[in-house]
Amino acid sequence: MRNILILGLIVMLLSACVTEKVFKPTNPSRAAELNAELGLGYMRQGQYKRAMSKLEKAEKFDSDNVKMLHYKGELHRRIGQLKEAGEYFARAIELAPDDEVLQNNYGVYLCGIKKYDQAVNIFYKSLEDPLYENKASVYENIGLCRLWQGQNKQAESAFHQALAINKNMSTSLLELAKMSFDRGEKKQSYNYYNRYISLAAHTPESLWLGILIENGRGAKNTVASYKVKLKGRYPDAKETKLLMKLERQGKI
Repeated sequence: MRNILILGLIVMLLSACVTEKVFKPTNPSRAAELNAELGLGYMRQGQYKRAMSKLEKAEKFDSDNVKMLHYKGELHRRIGQLKEAGEYFARAIELAPDDEVLQNNYGVYLCGIKKYDQAVNIFYKSLEDPLYENKASVYENIGLCRLWQGQNKQAESAFHQALAINKNMSTSLLELAKMSFDRGEKKQSYNYYNRYISLAAHTPESLWLGILIENGRGAKNTVASYKVKLKGRYPDAKETKLLMKLERQGKI
């Protein structure tokens, strides 16, 4: 599986710390809002059980609260309950059709269930607002969605659009490095890859690509370094298993 798509930056809505709030639900709408925000905070930290508890409480106070519907859809998506995720996202979109962050996250969900064209249409809708600040991430999502669909040319165009807005979009750089390498454009691939590793932490996928690129350049020390990192950090990754197989065969 490729890198997960960039989510609609809902993680930026709260600070890293989650503070429990004690309040009386004299105002159910406000109580729903506060519990929804707490649920988002716990979801950011990977505390999904606590996040679900807060979001369920928010739903009891106000079943039409858009934030609750949005975040609960995203939480269900993360834990693999895709049917429920779709239901909550659809309700949220119905109530807030012009919310760009919601549109982006709904597009991520749709792409994840292989409704690629529908997802891309949602992404482009979120780009219609000239004041929307996170267009680079949306283009990157479009690129990944098209890539999963097998539309490489459209994917490549979207990654370039993302980088034209923000030159530090690491996922776009990595994908373009892979595309260039596959076409035999070694210098271009190397340049994209170097830009990527200056911005992002290594993954099994990036280390494997680094091994391939540097092996082609004859950079034995760098190849050896990447091999050690891949085996040491990700012993169970499919890239590690492929590397060890090729080493046994004397092919790398």
